[in-house]
Amino acid sequence: MGLLGLNEDASDVVRILIANDSRLEKRILFDGIGRFFPDRSRIILESCSRGDDALDYIFKESPDMVFLDWVLPGIEGPEICRSVREKEGGDDSGYCYIVMTTSMDDRSSIAHGLSSGADDFITKPFHSEDIEARITVGLRLVEAYRKVLRQKEAIDRMSRTDELTGIFNRRYVLSYLEKSLDRAQRENRPLSICLCDVDFFKHINDNYGHQAGDFVLRKLGYFMETFLEKQGVAGRYGGDEFLFVLPEADEAEAKEIVCSLYERILSAHFVFNGKELPISLSCGLSFVLSPMEHGMWNSSNLIKMADDALYEAKRRGKNRICFYRDEGMEEFFSERSYQDLA
Repeated sequence: MGLLGLNEDASDVVRILIANDSRLEKRILFDGIGRFFPDRSRIILESCSRGDDALDYIFKESPDMVFLDWVLPGIEGPEICRSVREKEGGDDSGYCYIVMTTSMDDRSSIAHGLSSGADDFITKPFHSEDIEARITVGLRLVEAYRKVLRQKEAIDRMSRTDELTGIFNRRYVLSYLEKSLDRAQRENRPLSICLCDVDFFKHINDNYGHQAGDFVLRKLGYFMETFLEKQGVAGRYGGDEFLFVLPEADEAEAKEIVCSLYERILSAHFVFNGKELPISLSCGLSFVLSPMEHGMWNSSNLIKMADDALYEAKRRGKNRICFYRDEGMEEFFSERSYQDLA
């Protein structure tokens, strides 16, 4: 016997818990399960003797299968089953296949155990054929659940990822902004955003081809995602525009983050088909700084302010970062011009 249906992958190691306070019964289950898994690297097999310890283990470790005795010190098997199923109904942490072990074989007991959340029963005394049959059925369910979960994760990734650049898409980054702004308002914390646009992007497409333009966007997306990994979120806002959301970054911190990223991009070499492409950015920043400002801001007008600052950076000659203050638009970074890079 072996790992029927499971892929040969480290993520497919099977975790099994035996919850039983009888040393003899525990030994029989250990031996029976061990014979089913001759390759011990494919299984994590652990045991406990109390019901409360079993429930704690299930919640913390999310085993794939549990051989759970009906009568245990602390908490009995049916109560453990109910608690596990209630938790599973609220998240996607995994499905635990529960085999109840009991000396009771009357219909009312079996019905009670199944209705509490058990998947199957083994009546005592145990036989190796019974143990192997339950493992076979359990593994089919485990693999089916893992397949569905992998598909769901793939769909979730696709729904939040920009196909061209591989970073977050517009829908996700706007959703992230809404949540971050809501949290900033609740906790009276600052928040900053930055809207960036690739200078002369049409010139790149027209002179070097659209594949060159796609190359530029992918490389910029990689720079932005890796640089902002622990400081915020970058997403493709549309076309050649990118939006950064910087939770808890005040004006000075946001300027430092964006300026560092800006300098890194300006110093990078964008070489496509042996030709170095001239790349620079125009950026617009906007901030929510004080508690009194929170009620005045929503994501739409925060983006509008960043977009106005971006427009001003373009109007002033591109390749710079602008932001808005009450006294007017200000610029705080302009190192090189497009002509210098060409």
